[in-house]
Amino acid sequence: MEEPVNTNQQVQRKGYDRIEAKITPDIEANLLRYLEIQKISKELEDEKAALQEKISGHLSRCSDGFWFPVVKDIPLKIRFFRETEIEYDETALRSKLGEKYRRILKPDLKKIRANLPELEKLLEPAIDRIGSPDREKVRGAIENGSMRPEDFAGAFRKQTRTRLAVMRIQNEDYRQS
Repeated sequence: MEEPVNTNQQVQRKGYDRIEAKITPDIEANLLRYLEIQKISKELEDEKAALQEKISGHLSRCSDGFWFPVVKDIPLKIRFFRETEIEYDETALRSKLGEKYRRILKPDLKKIRANLPELEKLLEPAIDRIGSPDREKVRGAIENGSMRPEDFAGAFRKQTRTRLAVMRIQNEDYRQS
């Protein structure tokens, strides 16, 4: 029996093997510098957020708009605006409004993604407008013989990207390796 394809993910996830590679002095220095840059980057992001907060505080009595200060002969353009975010207690609203609750709903992409396997049949009539070719479905169509590889010749671009993530290992992660 064929396993259901998880169409909820944009990038296909796979299990990864443990890599056994030597750590050379050059690579060790590269990794240490990488970690140092990660730390500096985090510190800079935190400092930038604090500065934004201070500058926003300075402009808090102003209306939303653009400010054009000149600092040490450097002309700046600063956009300042306030955004109000509202987070609804959906359970409470559903309970309070009953059937009227449906009148205030709008499609939510996060919820659509989370429930996509169940929604695929409902979305079928609009698939030409909202769908994109799915790698697993293409592979399945070729494997089951309903389509041929030649049908796809010249109609796609295949690119392999190299990804690298460097993280500090947590104690519990280390014990598992």
